[in-house]
Amino acid sequence: MQINKIKTVSIYSITHLLIDAACIFVLYSTVKFNNLTSSIFAFIIIVLYNTIAFGVQAFIGNIFDRNKKPKICAIIGCLLTISAVLFWRNPIITSILAGFGNAAFHVGGGIICLKLGNKKASIPGIYVAPGAMGLFMGAYSAEKNLLPAYIFIILLSICALLILINKPKIETNQNIKNPIYNKLLLIINMLLLAIIIRSFIGLSITLDWKANISLAFSLTLAVVFGKMTGGIIADKLGWIKTTVSALIISSPLIAFGINNPILFITGIFFFNFTMPVTLTAISNMLNNREGFAFGLTTLALIIGAYPFFAGINLTAKNTLIIFFIVILSAALIYFGLKEYTKISKTK
Repeated sequence: MQINKIKTVSIYSITHLLIDAACIFVLYSTVKFNNLTSSIFAFIIIVLYNTIAFGVQAFIGNIFDRNKKPKICAIIGCLLTISAVLFWRNPIITSILAGFGNAAFHVGGGIICLKLGNKKASIPGIYVAPGAMGLFMGAYSAEKNLLPAYIFIILLSICALLILINKPKIETNQNIKNPIYNKLLLIINMLLLAIIIRSFIGLSITLDWKANISLAFSLTLAVVFGKMTGGIIADKLGWIKTTVSALIISSPLIAFGINNPILFITGIFFFNFTMPVTLTAISNMLNNREGFAFGLTTLALIIGAYPFFAGINLTAKNTLIIFFIVILSAALIYFGLKEYTKISKTK
């Protein structure tokens, strides 16, 4: 990987971690400060934030795909998140600012890293992966009062400056148009449905052992390295072979290992191999619409989260259901990527 790419991906990946950490930190902090921990209002704030953060990225992406200024989008995301930190005592303003800040940064960074990836999954996977660690660090820091809020203001200000002065070597003015394929919409929908399933499984399974901080941290690491490793291996060994094999391996480990942390964490590691591949495939099919493509995948994530918000949880009693849901995800990705491969060869 070229030095310029390494520098750019590092800046956006680290900022991604800090953005997610800051957003969760201020949400937890505002809930605690306003004594909302056990109230329905706290639930509304969390759902409002997630709906904005994940639900509007496709719209933001569509705008910045057109004006070709993803760096500005990422910087706006940093500034909005800083504003959320400044207004952390007001829960509504905080959740709205954090939601739009998170969405804007994800789209801006996503466009740049998808372009840098040159239609491969490795770089997008590296960019997205640190977000899970950011969520863990932000929540833990808020719960234990480990950091003052101004630390995030300083760090995100530095990140915004680095993004401003960094000049990634990417083409942003191409006018290549995708051929019209009858199956294009079907393929995208199959991959989006697989993402919805990944979100649902990741959030809805109840794990009693997550109260152990070491195990919770290990689970987070499995998500991070699963996303990173998945893209790299898939680019080397093949997207279909890697993702489908990973899901088949993960299905019994996740379904039957709910009460066994080692088995479950191993399963989650393989389960997350699919993330960079589905993101990159959808982006490739929507040529020069990287922001919109990134937003579609996050929209799928929030759709998959709503059953969890509605109180639907999966336990060890639902092992067969979980197993078949993961296998369904494997089938969707297999057929979706198989048709995607046919389309790619006809270009």
